[in-house]
Amino acid sequence: MGDYLIKKAMEKKRERVGFFGASFDPIHNGHMNMAIQLLEKCDLDKILFCPAHISPGKVDTPPEALKNHRLNMVQLATEDHPAFIPIDNELSRPPPSYTIDTVESLGYKEAELFLIISEDVAYTLMEWKGVEKLLNIASPLIGRRFELDASKIKAFNPSIRKKVLDGYISTKTMEISSTTIRKRLKKRLYCAHLLPSKILDYIYQNGLYCDGK
Repeated sequence: MGDYLIKKAMEKKRERVGFFGASFDPIHNGHMNMAIQLLEKCDLDKILFCPAHISPGKVDTPPEALKNHRLNMVQLATEDHPAFIPIDNELSRPPPSYTIDTVESLGYKEAELFLIISEDVAYTLMEWKGVEKLLNIASPLIGRRFELDASKIKAFNPSIRKKVLDGYISTKTMEISSTTIRKRLKKRLYCAHLLPSKILDYIYQNGLYCDGK
């Protein structure tokens, strides 16, 4: 009995890793708030922040900031949180950036992987490349503000619909978008309430979103 207890005590809990991919153009307080809530509510060990080179749905409207600037901003935003890890897996590959390709390349075979997305993104999952395989590798964690709009997932196949329903996590999300921030920056409007001060400083220092850098 003693040997059994020693063996059980030595067994390592599987690491729980969240994958958070987005354009991060720029990363803002809404991204950080959702990540922190899901990290804590879902007992994740860490979250990988992965800026997309160009998302498949944004080929005609690529990110405004160059990829190196977006990665730098993600690194700045996450540097004070030990569980937040920036990665450049998608920036180092030619676009478009398919999440299934990235998740398969991560190498976390012994970990439990989770796909972190917002509720509006969840409604588009059936359009994603290899979505069934993706959600078998990484279960979705969906930060939601409102009750599920069942009509928007009615056409999902049963297995994906169940994963989406199981992955809905009630979060107090912030109504912030990168698009709104970019527009405000172009108009020289106040933005310090929308993104970390170090990110705003970086944007000003590098002239982003005003002159197309």
